[in-house]
Amino acid sequence: MATATLCKLGQSEINVQEAIRLRQIALTDEQPMPPFTCMECGRSVRPHQGGGHTPSHFEHLRRNRNCSLSHKATPQKTSAVKQSSSINTATLARLTAGGDNYIRTKDGEVKGLALRLDLNERAPEVIVVGKGPRIERRARLLLDTPHAVPTYVKRGTNAWEYLGEYRATAYRTDKSTIAQYRGDRRTDEIAGILFLESAAVASVSVRGGGFADPQTRAEIEQAAIHFVTRELKREGFTVEDRQRENCGYDLLARRGEEELLYEVKGTDALVPRFFISRNERNCSTRNKNWRLAVVTSARVNPSLLVLTSAEMEDRFTFECLAWECTTVTPTA
Repeated sequence: MATATLCKLGQSEINVQEAIRLRQIALTDEQPMPPFTCMECGRSVRPHQGGGHTPSHFEHLRRNRNCSLSHKATPQKTSAVKQSSSINTATLARLTAGGDNYIRTKDGEVKGLALRLDLNERAPEVIVVGKGPRIERRARLLLDTPHAVPTYVKRGTNAWEYLGEYRATAYRTDKSTIAQYRGDRRTDEIAGILFLESAAVASVSVRGGGFADPQTRAEIEQAAIHFVTRELKREGFTVEDRQRENCGYDLLARRGEEELLYEVKGTDALVPRFFISRNERNCSTRNKNWRLAVVTSARVNPSLLVLTSAEMEDRFTFECLAWECTTVTPTA
């Protein structure tokens, strides 16, 4: 099946990267999402950045079986119970305890997620939680669930695609987070934003070649975090540690109406040298208030360098030290 790499915006044709750029501008300016539509059928689509096994492309918010560019679910591996890549609503109800809520529960436990892309275009990584005691309780319950749960997205009438298992890492109810991730939904209709991560996210460690061992790196990182936190508080900021949430930055700093997201990097060297994850770099491009804080000589005589995302891209080179390699499926 063909992959959609272009879409329509009004009378113009644009590619995935341009669509992502325009979507981010809309999010930053708190404007409605641009109405991206399929080149073939005219239905609503969203840009997908790609990564891992999936190239950048446009996917339909609701699958159109009559469109050759509409997303088609493909089989994927999972270390848990084997799942079909696409199931019907009855099977979904059996696997996730039924109900009409997108956070499916039974006997006070979360059994799975059933998400719609027309309501949550960044799902499954970001879920916009509406107001109401029932759904807000379930959002808190999902956050308190220590394990990942089966997650599905709706691809069409009576068609749900299994994406794998996801766990909640954070639930934010502050105005700035809601404004950033609300999409085209009204702010006064939103209770908060859930952030999720896949249980299957790969972890890559680089060792040798002059790089510190894990214990030393942890000590350097904590020294850097402590130093940046202290400096920010001296400047009148309140600082909230977000390291465990895997949200693309380490510290949230607020001073009055000002809010900054700091990704902290530490080194014992006199010159900056650090690793940055794909998630952290993506966060830097999505948020104009993201900052890189590099602490050199972190454990002895710390010195701080703060850069915007654009300054980081201009000042440093980025070298890939590892690749994920998968078998290429032959085309007929």
